[in-house]
Order: sequence, then C-alpha cells, then structure tokens
Amino acid sequence: MNPPPTSFARRRELAWLLCAAAAGIAGCASVATPSAPPPGSPPPAPADAPPAAATPLAIERRWLQQWFDGTPVRIEQDADGALTVAVPREFCFDAGRSAVKPALAAVLDKVAESLRRVAQAKLVLVAAPPDGDAASPLALQRAAAVRRHLMTRGVLASRIAAPAAAEGAAVRLRVDLPGG
Repeated sequence: MNPPPTSFARRRELAWLLCAAAAGIAGCASVATPSAPPPGSPPPAPADAPPAAATPLAIERRWLQQWFDGTPVRIEQDADGALTVAVPREFCFDAGRSAVKPALAAVLDKVAESLRRVAQAKLVLVAAPPDGDAASPLALQRAAAVRRHLMTRGVLASRIAAPAAAEGAAVRLRVDLPGG
C-alpha cells in the first residue's frame, strides 16, 4: 500500500491542475478579434521571424508553449528541428502506478491535437520515468499508458514510437518530421 501524498505535494498538484484548468477555460472563453487566427489553427509567425523559423514544428512549438506557459511543462525545439515535450514525473503518475494523471492527460491531449494538425509528424520517442533512479518495468508500463492515451485521442499507432524508459524524472515526447 502506498503512503498518502504529503499535503504539500497534494497542494502543489492541485495548484498545477487549477492553473491548467484556468488556462483551458480562458482559451475557450476568449473572443476572437479580426487579427486572431481561427480556433484550432496555428498562430501566425511573428513578422520579424526569418522564413526558416516558420517550419511546421516551430509553429507547433509556439502553439504548445502558449497552452503551457507558466506551468512546469517544457516545450523545446532541438537543433535538428525536432520538438521535445517534457512533463515532470510528479504531475504524470502516482508512486508505483502507471495510470495517467489528469495533468499529464491535459498535456497529451494537446500533443495529440498538434499531431492531428501536422499530419506528417511522428512521435519518435515516448518515454516515461520509473519512481527511482534505476530502470524498472514500471517505466515501460507508464510509457505504454502514455502511448495508449494518445491513441485514444486519434493518433495512429504507426505514428507513435514504441514505449521506452526515460532518463531523468520526466515523461519525454519527441516529435519529428520524417525526411524534414
């Protein structure tokens, strides 16, 4: 039996969930202005950005960053152009469990939406951490749960890499454009 989470950990998780919910509600309640892109479309590239920066994954990086700005979720574009999403373990799974927590589910839902928007993109890495530093079967079970969640959101299995154990203490997703 797992010990109950500390009140500090539960408060921190609740605060993060409230922030994520508020961001989602704010996004749903906003009124489009004439210069705003239609809902579901990528945000326009800044006028001063060089044309090379407007790759599909760069656009998706900015779109995802808008959703998760101010949260512990890290969205980065690597030097090779691939997009990496990292979510700290404490927001992903309960200790000893592989069920996806609501905070991770919210991130995965946006990643699935992004993958639907860029049809040629593939998840070349789906990795989840174990509870400790050592690799364990739990890490693979967690990564498989992440993969299943994405598939229930309409991402084809052929576009998602096999589950892997993550190095570090975060769920890591890596999105790439084959041949791009």
